[in-house]
Amino acid sequence: MKKIITAALYAMVLFICGCALSPQAKTTERANAQRKTQELRIVNWNVQTFFDAVKDGTEYSEYKSSKSNWGRDAYMARLERICEVIKKLNADVYVFEEIENEGVVYDIANALAGGAWGRENWNYACFAKIPDDALGCAVLSRYELGAMTTHSLDIRVHGKQPSMRPIIKVSVFAGEKPLTIFVNHWKSKLGGEAETEIWRDWQESVLAGILIQVNGGAAIACGDFNRDITEFAHGAESDVILLRGAHFGKTHEQAVHSPWLWKSNGIPTMYSYYYQGSGERIDHFFASGDIMVSAFAAEADGSWASDDGIPSGYAIFTGKGYSDHLPISAVVVY
Repeated sequence: MKKIITAALYAMVLFICGCALSPQAKTTERANAQRKTQELRIVNWNVQTFFDAVKDGTEYSEYKSSKSNWGRDAYMARLERICEVIKKLNADVYVFEEIENEGVVYDIANALAGGAWGRENWNYACFAKIPDDALGCAVLSRYELGAMTTHSLDIRVHGKQPSMRPIIKVSVFAGEKPLTIFVNHWKSKLGGEAETEIWRDWQESVLAGILIQVNGGAAIACGDFNRDITEFAHGAESDVILLRGAHFGKTHEQAVHSPWLWKSNGIPTMYSYYYQGSGERIDHFFASGDIMVSAFAAEADGSWASDDGIPSGYAIFTGKGYSDHLPISAVVVY
């Protein structure tokens, strides 16, 4: 593997270390002819508690239990399964939530390469998590990555702050213009939706603030936001979401575009997560600046989902399944 960038954060410290076509897709070819553009296919996937075979004490209890038979064989089986999905979806860039450490990222990249490294492989990666946390986020790319920073919260006005994963900001260098990716895994609703909403609001504020720093350049925010698309503030345009930010007593709104809100091709019927008998759209792509999403899908055509499109969650006690989230894919033009 050519290069892996890692970052470690300490809690409460900010470190600066079915496919659907967009309503705009018909004009993409004309736009490409008028100005030099690049196109990338990106997949975002919460891979559901992807631990390695080494028990270091931070794993979830079921992975430490002798009843689960979790170990190298089970890990290698999961590794083979995730590589199967990566190869089938064949994206240029993968963004993963719930990866234990950079060693897992190395294992994925090496397994995909099969000992024969070349330009078609995913040779670049980055990873970040807070030390002693169980899981972090990773990016795997065919193109060089760089300019990585990580952004975390230090909020002391709502009682004890829970542990929250940092937002990763990293650039993909696939051509003349970089694409900035913001990787998110926001606070879950465990502990109560209303009780935890304040922390998702603060993570939204962090994202809104760092999106401004791109100054209109091509940017895409993605990840598991643990918030359905209907729970965000909507703008006047049909596909616009307003991310709300707060900064030293001032507030602002950052407009981004969500392909979940496209009116064509029945997009509102798709979802990325299935919980207690209903589908939810909590995994997102938010496009900002000089970029267009030309295609989007919740990927359910594979062994990682049922015939009804329900994700096949990983069950540690049987060793079956993939993840309780579907991968979502986007083709971006910038």
